[in-house]
Formats: sequence, structure tokens, C-alpha cells
Amino acid sequence: MSLFADVCWRHWPKACTCTPSADEVERMKSDVYLLDRELQRESRRAREFSIALAALASGIYLHRDRMMTEHGEDGVPEDLHRLGEQAKQAAELLDEPRNQDRVAELMKRIEGKS
Repeated sequence: MSLFADVCWRHWPKACTCTPSADEVERMKSDVYLLDRELQRESRRAREFSIALAALASGIYLHRDRMMTEHGEDGVPEDLHRLGEQAKQAAELLDEPRNQDRVAELMKRIEGKS
């Protein structure tokens, strides 16, 4: 390895097969650990946000439905009707399989094996 540029002189940098130094291995382990912790925090925030968004969308949609049953379609203000439709779309978006929480299940499986 070069002392000046951390580039292996014997190999092209991408194809370098030299073993990394112990310091470099420890730094990489530390980076992976920090990235893992940040991923867990972001996943928790995303779960909390999706729960709050689902509750908000459900509340709006239920309120609009309640007003429609009590007052009919003419008794619902246009903005509430549009907001209810947007809430329905947001709830459908949250229910899509691509938006399901896969990290929590994965973490449970990993912790169960340890």
C-alpha cells in the first residue's frame, strides 16, 4: 500500500486483493455499526410516521363519511370531500406491499437467532 494515497501499487485499486490493515478493519466495523444504528432509527421514524399518517387519513375519511350519512352529499363541504379522497388515496398507498415494514420483521429474526 502507498503511504501517501492509500492506493495499492501492485493492483488496480478496484481489484486490490491485499488484506486491509487492522485499523482499517476496525474503522469499517465502526462505520457498519453506525450505519446499522442509523438505519434502525430511520426505520423507527418511518414506522411512527406511517402510523400517524394512517390514523390521520382514517380520521379524515371517517369524518367525511359520517357527514355524508348525516347530511347527504350536499352537506359535505367541497374541501372536506377532496381531503377525504386524498386521505383514501394515502391509506391505499400505505397498504401497498412495497410500503410494508420489512425491517422490523428482519430484526426480530436476527435477534431470535443470536
